[in-house]
Amino acid sequence: MLTRDLSVTILGNTGVGKTTLIRRLTGEKLEDISPTTSIEVHQKTIRLRSQSIKSSFSIEKYRNYRVRAIDCPGDMSLWPYWKKALADYNTNGIIFMIDPTQDSKVQIDALTQVSNYFLMTLDDDVVRAERKARKVKAIFFLVVNKVDLLDYSKGKADQVIRENYQTAWNHLKERYPNSGHYWETISATDESEQMYESIDGIFETIKREIYGD
Repeated sequence: MLTRDLSVTILGNTGVGKTTLIRRLTGEKLEDISPTTSIEVHQKTIRLRSQSIKSSFSIEKYRNYRVRAIDCPGDMSLWPYWKKALADYNTNGIIFMIDPTQDSKVQIDALTQVSNYFLMTLDDDVVRAERKARKVKAIFFLVVNKVDLLDYSKGKADQVIRENYQTAWNHLKERYPNSGHYWETISATDESEQMYESIDGIFETIKREIYGD
């Protein structure tokens, strides 16, 4: 089959840009975005831009990807929705978004909750869940959004990660050592060609993890 499925759950504190990223992916307008208050499922068949560089002899050049993106509310009082989304939709990848201008403590708490909620989907018994966590092959993507507010500097974004989120991120990686762990820097509102490639690269990486090509 030329069509493949690609599904992601997008999590993070309120206002970090989750819905904006989904709209960029699905080609919708970025106007009139309001806070998400429940689980929203967005589906669209797309072509990844990275496919255009494939050889005409490669079947990958002609594939379609049926993307399902699960958008979750970011308000702290609604974080329990994340556990339901992770349990109900069993997506291929988990994207956790960070806004470098927001309170890092709240966002660290949110990242820790992602790790805990995903653990709860593995088994009701904590000991068994921790054991399964060491074997599960999940895909975790840490995305620093609004890099335009950091003068488009990956160096500054890297500093944000190292100074504020490295401990929580390392703990997640240690809990899920057999999973894929990646991070990227984007500006979801930037519609330049270069930013399209960066955003496309997130989904290209998840696709490679799942399908191996």
